[in-house]
Amino acid sequence: MAVLRWGAVIGAAGIATAALSPWVWLALAGWAIAGAGLSGTVPQLFSAAGHAEAGAAAANVSRVAGLGYLGVLAGPAVIGWLTHLVPLNVAFLLPVVFCVVAALSANVLRAEPARERVSA
Repeated sequence: MAVLRWGAVIGAAGIATAALSPWVWLALAGWAIAGAGLSGTVPQLFSAAGHAEAGAAAANVSRVAGLGYLGVLAGPAVIGWLTHLVPLNVAFLLPVVFCVVAALSANVLRAEPARERVSA
């Protein structure tokens, strides 16, 4: 839960820094910070999907992967469309909003008490 929450917060801070920076070097540092923050969140989401239900692990992981692909494919198109309404650096604040939502909903990964496995 902490990895998702703090990773999303760090990712949001990095993307916001990159989007609002007047200097190229600071924008590059912002993207590096965003990558470092978000690099741990995706594996945590896959792990949580795989452990949510014992019998539906494959279906849950495929749903999470499908949503990830949807974001990868639709995200640039949505940001490109937003540039017709607002400047590009403001349009890049949309991923910041998604990172904040992910940080606020990190309780999805709440740890459950460990169950003992009984071998047959």
